[in-house]
Amino acid sequence: MTFKKLYHCLFWFSVLLINNACENSNSQSEQDQHKSDSLSLKLNSPELKKLNADILSDPSNPNLYNQRAKIYWKLNQLIEATADAIRSIRLDSTQVNYYADLADIYFAQNKTKLAKETLEIIEVKFPENEDAQLKLAELYFLVKDYQAAIDHTNKALKINTNLAQAYFLKGNIYRESGDTGKAISNLMTTIEQDNKFAMAYQDLGVIYAAKKNPLAFDFYNNALKLNPNNTEVSYGIAKLLQDLNKIDEAIDSYTKILEKDENCFNCLYNLGAIHFEIKKDNKTALEFFSKTISKNPNYVEAYLARGLTYLNLKDKIAAKADFEMCLRLEPNYQPALLALNQI
Repeated sequence: MTFKKLYHCLFWFSVLLINNACENSNSQSEQDQHKSDSLSLKLNSPELKKLNADILSDPSNPNLYNQRAKIYWKLNQLIEATADAIRSIRLDSTQVNYYADLADIYFAQNKTKLAKETLEIIEVKFPENEDAQLKLAELYFLVKDYQAAIDHTNKALKINTNLAQAYFLKGNIYRESGDTGKAISNLMTTIEQDNKFAMAYQDLGVIYAAKKNPLAFDFYNNALKLNPNNTEVSYGIAKLLQDLNKIDEAIDSYTKILEKDENCFNCLYNLGAIHFEIKKDNKTALEFFSKTISKNPNYVEAYLARGLTYLNLKDKIAAKADFEMCLRLEPNYQPALLALNQI
């Protein structure tokens, strides 16, 4: 290519970039304006106007501030929500739900220290409140203080031995801390207390699927009965079919998921892997890996897989480009370094 032609190409490429940037900027500006207009409408809604009027006529009514705090919370106006929640408590410190709402609003702002302090107030003032114990357990679980999390779930269970949510939380704490046996036991107890607890069935499915145990299908199917549109569960079933070498059933399951959710890039990737490794159909594998990348451009493994597929198709240039892309996304990605050394 001559210098003149190269300059011409770069000129038009820069024009395209500028135009795209302007379009994206205008689009973002329009979206921001739409959100602003939508919020303005909600802040001027009849419900909020009535509450404001009621507060003006009865400024010492704590319930009105609590109601408005919850509306502000839903609208993500968290500073205003916090102020109203605190006001409601100052006017009446005997209502546990006022403290609970304030703790939730602090959580929404990622103010975990203030949320914890508020929940600890509930623990002292309202010792029979199981919800505060569970929320404290969740908070300790988030910071990986597993023993403190277990202690608070046990306190909740002393208040209410039939509390399904407490057993579910204990199951997840044990699962994350590596005690699969206790995780299964607590998740099974969750179902005994509430046979419509869909997440417990799902988590049991995940645990058994990790062991490649067909019992996982039973738990997954129970979860789907309760929530037929749960694509995570459908994906779990498809992946287990693949892991158990039930390839045609797995392909059928992934295909059905994609009919409902075309953005399931893991489904596309696994279909590519099946055609690459098992079907030995490089062209079809290439299509699926390319679709995966179009849905998730940062999927390192998909670039590696496509690069290996290109190698099988004797296209070393395209393979090298994909391996180099892996290293741009993850500089020390060993499989890509090894693959590049083989070219």
